[in-house]
Parts: sequence; C-alpha cells; structure tokens
Amino acid sequence: MEKIEKLLNDFEALTSEEKLSFMKEVVPFMAEIFANDPKKMMAEMIPFCMNMMKSKGMDMNRMREMMKSI
Repeated sequence: MEKIEKLLNDFEALTSEEKLSFMKEVVPFMAEIFANDPKKMMAEMIPFCMNMMKSKGMDMNRMREMMKSI
C-alpha cells in the first residue's frame, strides 16, 4: 500500500492537464487488465464506478447525455 499512497500523492500534486495526460496513459493498461478478467471487472469495478458517480451527483442517464453531447 505504500507504493499506492506515493502514487496517489504524486498524482494529487499534478496539474489538471498533467492528470488528464496521465489518465490517458493508464487507461490502456486498465483495459488490458479488464480484458484478461472481465468477471472481476464487472464484480469489482462496476459497483465502485457506480458508487463514485453517485457520490459526485452523476447517474447513468446523465452520463449518457454528456456522452451524446461530445
């Protein structure tokens, strides 16, 4: 967990643009992990993402509308 805490602290210190660039670099790795074990992704990540979205006042309908507008 110490490595994760360091990564999180380093991430928090980045500017918004740097955070976005970092996320673009990380997403392909996440997709690979999810593709290797889709059941784990569904079991662990979907509930996590849904809870995170709800905590920020976002739901799937609002997310869909946002995606349509881009």
